[in-house]
Amino acid sequence: MSDQTIPDWCAAILEPTDDQGKRRLLLLRTAFDVIAEMGFEGLRTRTVATRARVNIATLHYYFPSKQDLVEGLAQFLSAKFVTLHGSKPVPSGYGALDRLRQEFSDGQYYLECEPKMLLVMQELVMRGKRDPAVQKIVDLMSFHWRQGIEQMVQEGLETGVFRSDMDAQVLCGLLLSIFAGTASTGGDRLDEIARTTESWILSDKVKMQLDQRGAER
Repeated sequence: MSDQTIPDWCAAILEPTDDQGKRRLLLLRTAFDVIAEMGFEGLRTRTVATRARVNIATLHYYFPSKQDLVEGLAQFLSAKFVTLHGSKPVPSGYGALDRLRQEFSDGQYYLECEPKMLLVMQELVMRGKRDPAVQKIVDLMSFHWRQGIEQMVQEGLETGVFRSDMDAQVLCGLLLSIFAGTASTGGDRLDEIARTTESWILSDKVKMQLDQRGAER
């Protein structure tokens, strides 16, 4: 996990100090567990209330509708993705490369330590293909992640860390597919995928400099 300071909005969701916030968090954690165990189709407000040991009226006080519960769950899951990270890679001296390596480190962490996060995210994505309201929530959840990947790609191209013959939009789309694919298929070969991705994406100049550093050690 990262030692970074938790953003205020994440702390308000994940570490509430008031009773209402704690009760809301209990309901969100319960809904999270229900989807992880039973899939989106198993998400029922009455099931969540029963598991959380509150009456249905209490649940509806915090989440008047199932849609409100799903939106709250999306915020909860987003906060977890923002605050939970894999170990930081050894600094390479190239910001874009470090960001790329962090993505793979995060993916490994989620697979090994927080598999329910990936299960619930996959359930929301699949549900979104049939439900426009859920798809809107999924799009909002992935917006900042996509934005971060786009910024990494742009920095990598502008600084010569990534190959200059790459189209930024195409590269961004391919990387998003790689990251999403490793999350859905498992991490048995994640290290190999990370190394292959680096070999494919890095400029010859940067690869040569990295090789020289390795030879000097």
